[in-house]
Amino acid sequence: MCGLVGFSGVRDSKTLRSMADLIKHRGPDDAAYLENNNFSIGFRRLAIIDLSKNIYPITNEDESIKVFLNGEIYNYKELKSELIKLGHRFKTESDTETIAHGYEEWGVEVFKKLRGMFGIAIYDSRKDILILSRDRLGIKPIYYAQVDNRIVFGSEIKPLIKLFNINREADDLEVEKFLRYRVHDNSDNTFFKNVKKLHQGSYMIINPNASFKIKSYWEPKFNSKFESTKSDLEYSEEFKNIFTEAIDLHLVGDVPVGVTLSGGLDSSGITSIATKLYKEKHSNQPFFAFSAIHPGESINEEEYIDEVVKFTNADSIKIIPKVNTFWEDFDNWLNFQEEPVISGAPYAYYVVMREARKKVTVLLSGQGGDELLAGYIPYFQTYIKSALDNGKYLEILRETIAGRDLYSKYFFDKLVGNLKLKSNIPIQSIVKKNSELKMNFKNFRNLNERLFEDVTSLTTPSLLRYEDKNSMANSLESRVPFFDHKVVEYIFNLPIDQKIKHGWNRYIYRNAVKGLIPDKNRLRRSKVGFTNPEWEWIERKKDKFIEIFESDSFKSRKYWDANLALSEFIECLKNKRGGDIMFFWRLFITEMWLRKFVD
Repeated sequence: MCGLVGFSGVRDSKTLRSMADLIKHRGPDDAAYLENNNFSIGFRRLAIIDLSKNIYPITNEDESIKVFLNGEIYNYKELKSELIKLGHRFKTESDTETIAHGYEEWGVEVFKKLRGMFGIAIYDSRKDILILSRDRLGIKPIYYAQVDNRIVFGSEIKPLIKLFNINREADDLEVEKFLRYRVHDNSDNTFFKNVKKLHQGSYMIINPNASFKIKSYWEPKFNSKFESTKSDLEYSEEFKNIFTEAIDLHLVGDVPVGVTLSGGLDSSGITSIATKLYKEKHSNQPFFAFSAIHPGESINEEEYIDEVVKFTNADSIKIIPKVNTFWEDFDNWLNFQEEPVISGAPYAYYVVMREARKKVTVLLSGQGGDELLAGYIPYFQTYIKSALDNGKYLEILRETIAGRDLYSKYFFDKLVGNLKLKSNIPIQSIVKKNSELKMNFKNFRNLNERLFEDVTSLTTPSLLRYEDKNSMANSLESRVPFFDHKVVEYIFNLPIDQKIKHGWNRYIYRNAVKGLIPDKNRLRRSKVGFTNPEWEWIERKKDKFIEIFESDSFKSRKYWDANLALSEFIECLKNKRGGDIMFFWRLFITEMWLRKFVD
């Protein structure tokens, strides 16, 4: 894993090197630069495949194509064999070289052939153009801005706003959307009004005069059908084969590899399968599973973590995130995040990854299974609508009865909220109107459409942002097998009743991993995930929040009614008001972000 920076226009070696220095944490092993009259690219490398130094930029035979890669190409050996048969000669063992020869052979169509996670910069000297490309799911970021007749870009935002004359003004629409509705990262905008991100599954062609065009190379579709056309066994065997292959590919590398294990269904599956595959290839090397635990807290997954460790014989390392350490780390953590985050939960990943870096360079994560396979309870509401529209009345009855332990509390809480039997936090009154924000939340009636939108727009992009920021802050490569595009495309094309069936969510996945993970984990009904006991942490540090909410800075912001926010926070501490209590975190993190990055 690595980091890219650069710009179009007149060369400026000092600025280019300063940009690269700001992302040294992304690639502490090596640095490389390309400079000519129209384009400059800086690169920091975290060596994973081919540990040789000074090999960047990677080129084709005549060096007319020069490539920098942030990420990994998992099918590079297959592509290399194909390109050698077509007459190409390779000089390195790097996965990046397949992009150089692939672009020479196929042009921008090469992006469709890549299986991996990537932010790519290609300089084509024959056409004198620079091409930036991002993987299909947006696992690796590319930010850009237009300033002083230049396009400036980078794997992070800091090199852009610190070294160029970019107005750091906050995007009012993004701030308001985040505060009111918890929605963020669902467009190409960032929280900075003048910084954009290249859309996932797209490439950007930049000309010497700083004009550019952006085109998509991946346009996935989803299956709207409700009912299976094959047996459950056939589906589960297909999924098991595709998923196992993806995990196997994600273990590639010349450095130590481990996993993050939360104890949940998804990370348990990846840990179990990856441990087996890894030890078959590297029988004498330890395979580490890193976990966050919270002894004595309301959230503690240790029993499920221990079950997987016992089942796999993985080398377990447990980390205890602590509220006091969180506040000690907060400023540095926020600096790496660069934009507000929805809760303090990603801090658990940050702490685990910091510890993991002492043992490994690559981590596999269970991120994504819930959004792809309907792992959250509210998805059942959309399932009911899907069944109604398809006349599946018996299925509705069956699922409601079989899953009553999962769904009854959710629907009761919704009923109570709708009847206003408990007083909710008046978010809409606290947040002021400062933008032309118009949120048209679609009333999804098809579960697969809902999941598709969550993965491609509403939820996954923010999760992947956190994953990238937390791992790269610790010079660690985090890989997400659930977001392998072949796995994603397969799941998108599954019928709805392979997602929820017989009272189980993530139905096909539970069937596929039978015998591969402990049944205690495979058949668990509760859902927690990799997180912290967040509200408890806020309560313990309530004085810190009150101090912020009483500050002149907080009171001066145009985004909220500070006095009402403070009084409602105090009331919530006393009476546990209903509704979205993590709203106060969003107020807090937005204020702290404004202080650090905008003021």
